[in-house]
Amino acid sequence: MDITFQRTGNLKEIASYPAWLGEVLDDTADLKQRIVNHPVIAAMSEARLEEQQAQAFLINGWPVVEQFPQYMAMNLQKLRYGGSRGHELARRYLTRNIRVEQRHAEYWTDWAAAHGVSERALMMQSRPSAAYSLSHWCWKSSNADPLAVSIAATNYAIEGVTGEWTSLVCGAGKYTASFPESVRQKATYWLRLHAHYDDEHPWEALEIVATLLGRDPQRSEIEAVRQAIQMSFEYYKVSLDCCL
Repeated sequence: MDITFQRTGNLKEIASYPAWLGEVLDDTADLKQRIVNHPVIAAMSEARLEEQQAQAFLINGWPVVEQFPQYMAMNLQKLRYGGSRGHELARRYLTRNIRVEQRHAEYWTDWAAAHGVSERALMMQSRPSAAYSLSHWCWKSSNADPLAVSIAATNYAIEGVTGEWTSLVCGAGKYTASFPESVRQKATYWLRLHAHYDDEHPWEALEIVATLLGRDPQRSEIEAVRQAIQMSFEYYKVSLDCCL
């Protein structure tokens, strides 16, 4: 039996991927929904997030936004020329998106400025120690874990759930409309961008994971991917809890 994997179905249909990967996503779905349904996200969607909470959200989220291109660069260092097809998929994905992610930090500072948070405050403001847990985890995974595991932790889990909650916030429209028209476009660009551009990114990450590990990986490899996704969701929720 050929245990290699090459996607033939639709990119954004889980049936296009190995059964083991669908089971991992099912196992971690509840954790993902805790982020999408988090009180901070709900309050933002309804434009009732208190100013102090909005500022905490932007300050606490900055380390991950600022470091995200570095996570991808660390994964890029794991690749070797002439490697497997999974390595080539990862190379194209990472090199294409690192520069894109670097610009996102600029858009985050624009969002922060609309809530009275300066660039200096983003970089220098003290945060609860728990607020660093997500960035520390992403750094550790990107630096030390196998490529498939760290891609699952960051480019699937973090980008995927971010795309879902930003779509929810933008779809409701109340929060984006709460900004004065003179600054609305600039202040909400990060949100609107992630609500749309990230639509395919987590699926592309899943394709990389599936291609790297194949149709029938070792149980330990499956568990490592599952745990990485779970940890990303758990630490993401912790970072949101710090805003309340």
